[in-house]
Amino acid sequence: MKKLFVLILGGSLAFVNQSCQKSNMKDSLSAETPTTLESGISAKAAGSCYSATYVDTWHYATPQLYIFHDNQYARYDVLTNTYKSLNGIANGYPGVPFSNFDAAYVDTWHYATPQLYIFNGNQYARYDILANTYQSLNSIANGYPGVPFSSIDAAYVDTWHYATPQLYLFSGTQYARYDILTNTFMGVNSIANGYPGVPFSTFNATYVDTWHYPTPQLYIFNGTQYARYDILTNTFMGVNSNANGYPGVPFCQ
Repeated sequence: MKKLFVLILGGSLAFVNQSCQKSNMKDSLSAETPTTLESGISAKAAGSCYSATYVDTWHYATPQLYIFHDNQYARYDVLTNTYKSLNGIANGYPGVPFSNFDAAYVDTWHYATPQLYIFNGNQYARYDILANTYQSLNSIANGYPGVPFSSIDAAYVDTWHYATPQLYLFSGTQYARYDILTNTFMGVNSIANGYPGVPFSTFNATYVDTWHYPTPQLYIFNGTQYARYDILTNTFMGVNSNANGYPGVPFCQ
């Protein structure tokens, strides 16, 4: 289990105010309209240490975290906390027309097999994880109508707060919520408001860990650090360095 070297002191930030909880996110999001917010153009710097991440639970006996950096990716065993291998995107994801990935998430609801959605610039590709086959290319504007971002920095799916899975898409200092099953844009909010206590104004990559703690934990990467955030209690848990938390991963060491 990963050890965080900065922990919340006492109970001062143990729980955020109920008005900021994700269970009430729909109301707070609906209160804001895209026209009153920033354009959402990606603020992700080229060569971000961890530019995209997702967890694969289908190819190995234990969940594997895939970590992308420039034109390469590393595989890391989540349960054993072990770096496993390094490969090139061109080799591991044949046919995908991107040399690097801005963000990624897995959709298990629309097709018979899990589909990896990969963002780059104003486009995204769909890749069948089990068949290891590139499927299609589309624009963010067409595939995610209503989302007011021209590019995506990070993404993850929340299956705990609503009746249907909700996709969280981050761009710059903001994020949008998108209902996966109804393909409906639900609203936009700022990272500062939605993730109180997290010391990052932008997110480079995110994934959800359901194996190390009793409640799902969101791992948020920015530069050479990451934060852990409890999804159910909406609580910032601490921050650590990538080098300490993911030993052996050869990016930004």
